[in-house]
Amino acid sequence: MNGYGEFRMAEGKKYIGFYKEDKREGFGIYYWPNNGIFIGLWKEGKQNGVGKYIKDDLVKYGIWKSGKKEKFFENEDEFLNSLDSKNKRYISFFQSDINKIKKYLDLVDNIDEEESYESDK
Repeated sequence: MNGYGEFRMAEGKKYIGFYKEDKREGFGIYYWPNNGIFIGLWKEGKQNGVGKYIKDDLVKYGIWKSGKKEKFFENEDEFLNSLDSKNKRYISFFQSDINKIKKYLDLVDNIDEEESYESDK
């Protein structure tokens, strides 16, 4: 798959975002039903670049490289100020709380159930 897509996995996990050669690439949202949401950039299927992790009342902003956290920022302002012009277009997602993101994920689910992809991976 190349371009934008939605991928549902076992146990309710979900990724909505961009792909390149069947790997997560560019901006995307990954949802774990019991472990939170990652909103951010991906490269070759792994978190890579700026991102926001939300679980319950915990909110962390950081930088990831090859799927591993490299740095957490002290607060949202420090994180937002670190964004380059290319990444500033995602500010509305980074500033959203978990309820807005869940609402967005639910809206995507209801757009076209027949065109979603399912996997046991």
